[in-house]
Amino acid sequence: MTVKFLCFFVIVLLGITSPLYAGEDQITVQLQWLNQFQFAGYYVAHDLGFYHDAGLDVTIKEYTPGIDTVEEVLSQRANFATGKSSLFLERLLGKPIVVLGAIFQNSPEILISTKPQITSPADLAGKRIMITRDQATATCLLSMLTSQGVNLDDLQLQPHSSRLADLITGKTDAMACYLSNEPYQLQQAGVPFKIFNPADYGFSSYGDLVFTSEEQITQHPKRTRDFYTATIRGWQWAFDHIEETAQLIFNHYNSQQKSLDSLIYEGQVLKQLALTDDQHIGPISRERISQTLELYRLTGLANGKAAYLDQGIDPLGFNKHELKIGILAHRGATKTLKRWGHLAHYLNNTLEGFHTTLVPLTFKKVGPSIENHSIDFLLANPALYVELENRYGLSRIATLLNRSNDPRTATDHYGSVIFTLKNHPVSFEADMFSNKSLAAVNPSSLGGWLMALEALNEHDVNLEGIDLNFLCSHDAVVFAVRNGKADVGIVRSGILERMEQEGLLSLEDFSIVHEQTYEGFPYKVSSALYPEWSIAKLKHVPVESANYLASALLGLSLTDNRTIDTHEGWTVPIDYSPVHRLLKQLRLPPYDETNLTLKQFIAQYALWFYGTLVFLAVLVIHAVYSNRLNKQLEREVRKRTRALRKANHNLTTLSRTDPLTGLHNRRYFMEFAQQYISLAHRNATELQLLSLDIDHFKQVNDRYGHHIGDEILKLFATTLTPLLRTSDLLARTGGEEFVICLQNTTAEGATVFAEKILDAIRAAAYPLGNEETVRMTVSIGIASLECNQDLEDLLRRSDHALYSAKNNGRDQYVFEPPLTTNDKNSP
Repeated sequence: MTVKFLCFFVIVLLGITSPLYAGEDQITVQLQWLNQFQFAGYYVAHDLGFYHDAGLDVTIKEYTPGIDTVEEVLSQRANFATGKSSLFLERLLGKPIVVLGAIFQNSPEILISTKPQITSPADLAGKRIMITRDQATATCLLSMLTSQGVNLDDLQLQPHSSRLADLITGKTDAMACYLSNEPYQLQQAGVPFKIFNPADYGFSSYGDLVFTSEEQITQHPKRTRDFYTATIRGWQWAFDHIEETAQLIFNHYNSQQKSLDSLIYEGQVLKQLALTDDQHIGPISRERISQTLELYRLTGLANGKAAYLDQGIDPLGFNKHELKIGILAHRGATKTLKRWGHLAHYLNNTLEGFHTTLVPLTFKKVGPSIENHSIDFLLANPALYVELENRYGLSRIATLLNRSNDPRTATDHYGSVIFTLKNHPVSFEADMFSNKSLAAVNPSSLGGWLMALEALNEHDVNLEGIDLNFLCSHDAVVFAVRNGKADVGIVRSGILERMEQEGLLSLEDFSIVHEQTYEGFPYKVSSALYPEWSIAKLKHVPVESANYLASALLGLSLTDNRTIDTHEGWTVPIDYSPVHRLLKQLRLPPYDETNLTLKQFIAQYALWFYGTLVFLAVLVIHAVYSNRLNKQLEREVRKRTRALRKANHNLTTLSRTDPLTGLHNRRYFMEFAQQYISLAHRNATELQLLSLDIDHFKQVNDRYGHHIGDEILKLFATTLTPLLRTSDLLARTGGEEFVICLQNTTAEGATVFAEKILDAIRAAAYPLGNEETVRMTVSIGIASLECNQDLEDLLRRSDHALYSAKNNGRDQYVFEPPLTTNDKNSP
């Protein structure tokens, strides 16, 4: 009896409680390491209910030795996981993973050794290193090792035991660690150690990437967004409340038995690595991803396409500013999204830091969407734009170029088409609608009604009392005529041709009423032509965002494959005065007549009236004092003009000059070196590029301090400058890295010049004041410009030669051999 009662009680309890959890999605997050502050955001989001608020029931799985987080996600044993920058390599190798964001803008990954004889990354060659597979291919550690001439094949890689004691007792020579963890523990234990931090060698990469699978993001975009948003909310709380978060981990997630002080220390270090300059968490820069791709190409680990990598990074725009483009859905929402989807894809791949979302709108929803700022830009017909411009202050940024199948037949104008079925023709005459029904799109549709209305009025067609129906979309009008529900239809030009391309109709079944022809216009048309649709920005949108979007749109040429996909091109805003004239003629908004009461008149025009009086008063005052004021203003203008010229000159100099050495900076070099290359290709002259790197410069900084390092960089620059010709281009591109572009110079001339540099640098010395001097050497990589080669390719080849010079012992130059025929033809 008791057993039966208990079973009944359990069943009832489950029946009561199960609805409480039925609405929550069950998801799993796989961590890449053992529980610690490194994953604080997930613990906070779980324990403080952020996941619950988002409708998610989240299980957090701690790392266990041998687990592969990528396989956990792809096999659906976990929905989301954390990983290192090696995820970019996994994506390049074809694995369908998607990176949502980067928790750490600068990776905390470092190498630590307790061996006194290991003083630099170069000393690790042939040594034992405890490191996970993904750590070994993470960009920051890989970049540091490669720059010091150490390849992965030169190391004895050991599986990571996660026990710091193995490093202390000598079971390994070095260990991959986190800057926020092991240094603190070693310091507390009194164990001497040496840190090899990629940041000290000029390298940085993202750390602790949040990722999922393509399948997850395709099937569950809302769940993905909810999870990521709640996670970032957890991280923001964790960094705002480090001590409270450390206490939470100490009480509930302390599987490593860390002290509370060590968890607080870890949180303070990680906060500095996570937050961007504007205090955001998660953004991923396309420029840094390009550098990652280049590293993997140089090291031979992968040669994937940048486009495929880009598609796997923040595809839902979690870390980007959202741009919502409202589109007048004149053919319905589904067809609108299909037609303009390629444009959204292009913009998302082009606009750095922005994510474009398309919002189909009916005529009725356009006004409310503008009023509540649910869209940022609007693509609509000119008549609707003119009305909205007057009402809401919209401003155009680009005009549509509508294109047929032939890329050469693009037009920035369109018209109305009046049509019937071929077996039911209608004559274009005054009583053409007698006993006939007419279908049009909308009273505000320029192509689907207004342009045709003008043509009908010009020919005195009787419209009084006709059977007129507005069907809201062009497709609905065409189908009404085809199916016999309307005798005559009016749509915009190009609709019939596009529907025929889509296999929805045959033009041979229709007859065009009052057909017109215009030179270069590729579509059937019955009316005069008016300017095409425009995309306009709303008042709340910053000008910078509008300029950025306009630049991307105008960057689409009509023969571009991207334009071929979208079937459209764009041009600068064209003259809309014909549209204004038409609206005035038809007395449509904003030119419709309005009867105002006296009170309304005062309210509407009082400001203008009093403003006019004030203006006239100012003119009188100005006439009295004009002579004195003009002289004073002229003096002030001359003074400010001189100051402005001086300021502009200083700004131009600063933007193009390295402030330490006085040499040109990377920006200046990239701009003018490209011009040198174009000139060399055009005139068939030879050009050489030299990449220079001061040898062992970090040791100078470590031994004498950064202020002596700065003096060495200045000495290096002043030593090189006298060796240059007027036409040579020298720049400091970063740290101890320099580059020289030699015009009209043969390969032999470049090697002679390189020898002069080597001799001059060897002879240069910086006195320290205590009878000690600092000397230096330089490694040089040389590459000759090949046919059809651009600046990026030339820099890559000279850098490759530079690495060879360093690997061969430094203090020398290496000449990169010319490209073979296969090399030249390879992508």
